[in-house]
Amino acid sequence: MISISVLPRNHSVAWATRLGRVKQTCMTIPRKLEIPDKGQLNRGHYVFVALAPILACAIALSAAAQDLEKFLAGETRHCPGCDLEEANLKYRNLEGANLAGANLLYATLHRANLRGANLSGAILADANLNKADLKLANLSGADMRNVLLFEADLSRADLSGVDLTRARGPGIRLIQANLEGANLQTMDLYQAQMNDANLRNAILTTANLEEARMFRADLRGATVLDAHLPYAEMRGVNLAGAVFRYSDLYMADLAEANLTDADFRETRLLSASLQDANLTRTNFTGARMPDNRIHP
Repeated sequence: MISISVLPRNHSVAWATRLGRVKQTCMTIPRKLEIPDKGQLNRGHYVFVALAPILACAIALSAAAQDLEKFLAGETRHCPGCDLEEANLKYRNLEGANLAGANLLYATLHRANLRGANLSGAILADANLNKADLKLANLSGADMRNVLLFEADLSRADLSGVDLTRARGPGIRLIQANLEGANLQTMDLYQAQMNDANLRNAILTTANLEEARMFRADLRGATVLDAHLPYAEMRGVNLAGAVFRYSDLYMADLAEANLTDADFRETRLLSASLQDANLTRTNFTGARMPDNRIHP
């Protein structure tokens, strides 16, 4: 057998990373092609076989580059998998856009219209989405660490499995949003509006939820360790099986809430309302109760 090198794999990957949309196409190019000895394959057929994957990658890269150019020029709203790092998309109308898997690291999307956009799997870490319209958007699995979301509207958006660690979203609207399994650790949700939101199995450890409105929200199985929730409005919320240990719920409204099997050990519930709440098997060991006594 004769071993002939075609294209270094690391070279193809570098180009594919630049335009993530074609990453899989280029990564399929092998390091080497194994062909039979002379006489077993004619030269013309070998040249075609050897060049075919390279040509396919080049065509895909060219198409992706054209998509990126058109998107930046405002000629299209769609650019899935594009490299838009640090792009300035302030005030852009991207309603219904397909930006799935796009790299929007450090991008500016202040007041952008992203209503109904597909941003699933996108990288939005450190991006500016202050006052952006993301209603009904698909952000499932997106990387949104350290993102700015001041007064952004994500009502009815899909944020399942999203990473919002250390994100800042005072005044954010998450009404009826799906945040199941999301990581909101250390997120600033001051005065957030989260009525009827799905936060099942979400992580809100050390999050700031002061004065948040969470009427009827579903936090079953959520982890809310050492969180800040004074004056939170949580009437009718479902906290079955949730862990609120060490959290501060001073003056919080938990009337008619479901705390079945919830862990409230060593929480601060001073002056909180538990009127008509379901406290079946709730663990309050060491908690400071609404009447200021320490639960045994």
